[in-house]
Amino acid sequence: MTDRPREIDCGEAAEKLYEYLDQELDAATEAAVRQHLEMCAPCFQVFDFEKTYLKFIETRARAQGAPESLKRKLLDQLFREGSAAD
Repeated sequence: MTDRPREIDCGEAAEKLYEYLDQELDAATEAAVRQHLEMCAPCFQVFDFEKTYLKFIETRARAQGAPESLKRKLLDQLFREGSAAD
């Protein structure tokens, strides 16, 4: 006997899409989303677009890096928060 993932609708698949892309779902929910994407062409198109878009953003961020001003601002904020916790 094979355990089949529970069926989800398009709304739930959309709600879980980013967690699915980031591999942050438990195994049962991941299987349900995967099954829905395999069966639903419109949801798969959204998934495919989002996956491609996130890959593009990741590639661009690595290629360009963050500007020095942003790095300084982030470090200043982190040090301020660290000092406040003491």
